[in-house]
Amino acid sequence: MELTEFKQRLSEGTVDQIYNTRQNRYTHLLLLREVTSPARFTTDGETANTTNILIGDPKEETYPIRAVDLFYRKQPGAERRTAKKLQRDLLSDDEDCADDHMHPNEMNQNTPESVLFGSAAGDEGISQRSRVYYNTAYTLRDATVVLRQNVQNAPGDEARNESSEGQGTWTPDFVQPGALFPSVVTLDSAVPEEVLFTMAAIARTNRYGAGETRGGNVTNHFLGAYAGSNDSPSNLEVTRQAAAIIAGDNGDDLESFATQKTVDVGRVKEAVIKAYETLLDRSSIETQNVAEEDLSTIVGELRDDEVLERVMRDQHEKVQDYVARFNSS
Repeated sequence: MELTEFKQRLSEGTVDQIYNTRQNRYTHLLLLREVTSPARFTTDGETANTTNILIGDPKEETYPIRAVDLFYRKQPGAERRTAKKLQRDLLSDDEDCADDHMHPNEMNQNTPESVLFGSAAGDEGISQRSRVYYNTAYTLRDATVVLRQNVQNAPGDEARNESSEGQGTWTPDFVQPGALFPSVVTLDSAVPEEVLFTMAAIARTNRYGAGETRGGNVTNHFLGAYAGSNDSPSNLEVTRQAAAIIAGDNGDDLESFATQKTVDVGRVKEAVIKAYETLLDRSSIETQNVAEEDLSTIVGELRDDEVLERVMRDQHEKVQDYVARFNSS
């Protein structure tokens, strides 16, 4: 699939120019986030974030688990840093883009990344609402099989030290490789180039969570893109339904599935796609969609800096037009 065809396939969920109001056009990127090295998804620095949820089809059998959750703010935080870097690297001839960083009070608000992902009030005296939506993602299996505590210490360079607060031994929770998080990222009233830019940022982001200089590797599998005039089923709904599908196909009960030591990624990908489309059908939501194979081709093209730069320059032109229209209104 070529980029031009891809943009045409998403026409029901994108707009021709950037507007300052919602246009009831949505593009949903269906992902499976796979942890590939021990990661720390934590708020207090030590205990993993977990939530009690029910897995299974709510219309049939369900089972309670304590799922590890990937809090919604931890996803865009990592991906925005990648997007800012891409902007600085590929649009470096523009002063605003070359000097745009993640500091909340110093973002340049007229750049493609800030106009899409949002920014708080800065020097321009305005704020920009985000048009990229995230929600918390959950593991398919119970925390007892996806978490492990590892003892850490920080003795410094000397052979022996007096212990002080913040040093010594501590035992944080690590999310183990193989943990899987179904996830949907939604773009609201975006131009096609903004969809491509978001995909590139997600594809090039490899580390999430606390202490990401020490592990935290995550592979983002793109399973489909869905475009239309309705919002998406939530990550929790997709996770519940996918668990039901996998357990049912394997002839297992939900309890057995929830405590499996490992699960096949390919099988989970199939189940997540089926779960998402089942939920769309149940809500009578019609979409245009791009399937996993075609989407993988597009993601591969976006890894080429020359291709991505052309996309981002078209995006930048539309951002400049948007800013000019806003300033003249």
